[in-house]
Amino acid sequence: MRTLGDWVLAALGLATLLVLAVFLWWFGPWHAALGFGVWALLCAPLLILAYRKTRSRWLLYLGSGLIPCGLVVGMTADEAWLWGTWPAAAADAFAAGLPLVITIAWVSRLLRASQGTQEKWTILNGGALVASAAVMLGTYMWARADEHRPEENATFTQTFAGCYEVEVGPWIPSVMLGHAAQGIIPDRLQLDTARRVTYVARNSLLIRPRWSNGDAWWLPIDANHVRLVWHNGYNGVSVDLHRRGAQLRGKAVGSTDMVGFWPESRALVRARPTDCASVPVDSVSADGRKTK
Repeated sequence: MRTLGDWVLAALGLATLLVLAVFLWWFGPWHAALGFGVWALLCAPLLILAYRKTRSRWLLYLGSGLIPCGLVVGMTADEAWLWGTWPAAAADAFAAGLPLVITIAWVSRLLRASQGTQEKWTILNGGALVASAAVMLGTYMWARADEHRPEENATFTQTFAGCYEVEVGPWIPSVMLGHAAQGIIPDRLQLDTARRVTYVARNSLLIRPRWSNGDAWWLPIDANHVRLVWHNGYNGVSVDLHRRGAQLRGKAVGSTDMVGFWPESRALVRARPTDCASVPVDSVSADGRKTK
């Protein structure tokens, strides 16, 4: 007979999938292995508790194995896998889809009545396999699409050119390996139509005020999408903004030359049109070079 504790345990198991989904939404498909590690550490104690209620030994073995597996995969995958390659994308897709099958399997075993038919159990787990395959395919396609950098479409330069007041939300995580993402994006900026000439990205549209530690440029992608970049070849921040009425909204992603399992800092960004008189004056000339 099912008890309240069984339903609570099952709800916690499904909540771990929600945690993984939010993790993937925030950090993207290339950090799915780290997301799997987080999920594994959260799910392992639940599997062991489910074993105590059902006495199904495979729950104990699986729960005990998820702890070292989650630690190893989560902390070493980003260093062991070649970022941006199809094998790495496939491995991340597998890491994103596997938790769904495992969770449905142990939750259904926990809640399945002893007199329940095997046919119903098979249909449920068959559906979980199909859903997991869909998650894997979607994550793989997402990762492959994410590795392609958008190209500038000069047709939409005047669509976004102008001055903006920028609001940056909390950076999560607040610490990034090697460098900090905080303080790079100015509170007010101008997307200028002047072109810049530097070694990082030649002949790109200029962002004012300039970044004292590197270069700042922007790329109109289409009528509703613009990318802003601050970079010096080692670290920086990129912001993808999409038009939402009179505002631009999107996400900022930090970048660093330090390799490790820790993900880059990210923050939500909102930009509103403002008077260009409020934008700080910098020392960048029309060709993008610093004036003396």
